[in-house]
Amino acid sequence: MFGVGKSKGGLTIAIVSIESGSAMVAILTAGRGPELLAYAREELPLQERAKDAVRSGVIQALRTAGEKALVQYANASGRSAVASCYCIVSAPWTHSFSEMARSRMKEATLITDQSIGALAKDALADQKDIEASDLFEANVSRVLLNGYPTSEPAGKHAQEIDLSTLLSDCDPEIKKAASETIGKLFPGAAIIWRSSARTMLAAAVQVEPTETCLIVEVSGEATDLLAVRKGALEQRIVVEHGIRQILETLAKGKPAEETLSLMQMLEKDQSDSDAGEDLRQTIAKAEPNLVHVFGEALAKLSTPRKLPDDLILIAPTALAPWLSRFFARIDFTQFTATPRPFSVKPFEVPEFKLASGERAEVVSDPSLRIGYNLVNIELLS
Repeated sequence: MFGVGKSKGGLTIAIVSIESGSAMVAILTAGRGPELLAYAREELPLQERAKDAVRSGVIQALRTAGEKALVQYANASGRSAVASCYCIVSAPWTHSFSEMARSRMKEATLITDQSIGALAKDALADQKDIEASDLFEANVSRVLLNGYPTSEPAGKHAQEIDLSTLLSDCDPEIKKAASETIGKLFPGAAIIWRSSARTMLAAAVQVEPTETCLIVEVSGEATDLLAVRKGALEQRIVVEHGIRQILETLAKGKPAEETLSLMQMLEKDQSDSDAGEDLRQTIAKAEPNLVHVFGEALAKLSTPRKLPDDLILIAPTALAPWLSRFFARIDFTQFTATPRPFSVKPFEVPEFKLASGERAEVVSDPSLRIGYNLVNIELLS
């Protein structure tokens, strides 16, 4: 998702986000005061289609968004190339798992990068969720020395090492097509692949910050649920029930975009029409089915360990207020570690100023914020 190349503002970074029913491309200079040089997002129409059609549609969305972003980039900087590109792939195109590894020594021993690497290899060798040929990503997400977390274990002494790793696979067709498309958009750029699970873990710890929480991301064709404990992924479940499926129930044959607009008006108390009242009643009738859908997922996530009651919600602006109330109001306490309902924290997305040509626009996009956060951690820290 990110491209690296020196500019007057620092590193020039291209960020690509491939999601369940959309794609985003952004190019910016990194640093404390990032300058967004180009941004484009393409969404698939909210309509039912076969999985193969969704796959090809998302890649086409990536192609279109990339072409638009390149035009803006050329207008803003007079350039067209980036040196590298971080590509973040979301559910349902990736699946992520966590593995643990442990080492106990007779006496305090100097910890080195080599010893951490060897333990991580043991965790990878022991895992049975992903075939080696399908491995998309493997990284150490958390290290404990003598029971205490540390971000820089090398050089310290310890008798006990506990290691958490994040492992992901990726839909091979999506990766192949995305690689070809990005190669044409940014010729010669190195592609750095990341799963959305990895970026959301970084966001939960760095942006919120919440190290123990349930992350719920509602996107076009899927909802991603991640149980996070002390900064490490504990469990992840992807439910192929997202914005499209929710709106199909609420729209009752009307255009989905019209329903989204009406929901925003209801939130602002700007709709006293019969259509607004009908939508309120439809929402009330639709919620039991949503309880069933998410209840099944939460039941699986809470086995064998109950879930944290802090919930970070990542959802479209039009749906976020209602979904926040939904998760806070519905009694999901059978799945949580305490008898309290979920404490819902909508993910806050700061605005990026887009300077392209003679106009300046404001961009507020969770994928851009989460991706940029990861770039800061990996490239600038």
